[in-house]
Amino acid sequence: MTDKWMMIGNPASASATTGDAWNKAVAQLQAAGLEIEVAATQRAGHAIELAREAAEKGYRKFIAAGGDGTIHEVMTGLLRYADAAGVSMEDFTLAVLPYGTGNDWIRSAGIPEDIDKAVQRIIQGKLGKEDVVRMTFPEGVFCMANIGGIGVDAAICHNTNKLKEKGHKGGFLFTLVAPYSTLSRKRNPVEITLDGEVVYKGKLFTATLGNGTYRGSGLIQTAQDTRWDDGMLDISIMPGVNHAKGMALMMHCLSGDLAVQPEMITKRFRKMSVKPLGEVADIVEVDGEIPGRLPLTMELTGQQINIVVG
Repeated sequence: MTDKWMMIGNPASASATTGDAWNKAVAQLQAAGLEIEVAATQRAGHAIELAREAAEKGYRKFIAAGGDGTIHEVMTGLLRYADAAGVSMEDFTLAVLPYGTGNDWIRSAGIPEDIDKAVQRIIQGKLGKEDVVRMTFPEGVFCMANIGGIGVDAAICHNTNKLKEKGHKGGFLFTLVAPYSTLSRKRNPVEITLDGEVVYKGKLFTATLGNGTYRGSGLIQTAQDTRWDDGMLDISIMPGVNHAKGMALMMHCLSGDLAVQPEMITKRFRKMSVKPLGEVADIVEVDGEIPGRLPLTMELTGQQINIVVG
């Protein structure tokens, strides 16, 4: 094993100048006595490969330099390595330099958006714990670091990412595409099972899956009294309401009380399965990415990863 840190980052995150900004951050970390190796991603999914390869080489300390998608990919790479090698995710430590757009993961971790201050948090080395979540799709296994969604949530993510691919930046993108995504949503039927019990069967407007709390630059869609180290996951289900009602309910994301609206089904669980009941298998959003489609199995692994916190 090595005591070096592996920094994996997305040069295209946020302002697309992340690579240049790394030089200062790396210099600050090295001046504090940390040994740093840097690997830049070249395409979507590349951070998964880089993290797994680094873990195979003995790295146990990682810095995700980017947004929530980069954190998601790094943790996915570590989970895939841990599953294959039969080791625990508790062997790993993850820190974050928030070069992303929404930067929602850091809100739960207490990491500041200011990069210099985030660097200092890594140097100080205060650690917390985060439950590790395994999500299994027909496309493969992924780790959910923060928040996921099915239905409108996934549609908003998909449409936001299309704008990002065209060069648009900024946290406002989420709120820009939300009305269109909500009003154009097709309510496909699903069956949702939590810890062996079917809790919903029918047309689905949207469902938010929570390990962390925040999404869309600070919006809250799950219960507010949750923690990502408490051994439980959260879901807020909006049944197949009409578009006008769906839009009205989604506005409660701004005030953080969506999960307690009477139309919502809000539950806590350890293992979930969601299967499509119609001809269309909905896409699923995880940490701002679209890793696959239904059916989905989502579960706590019973392990926790060490995270650098504020």
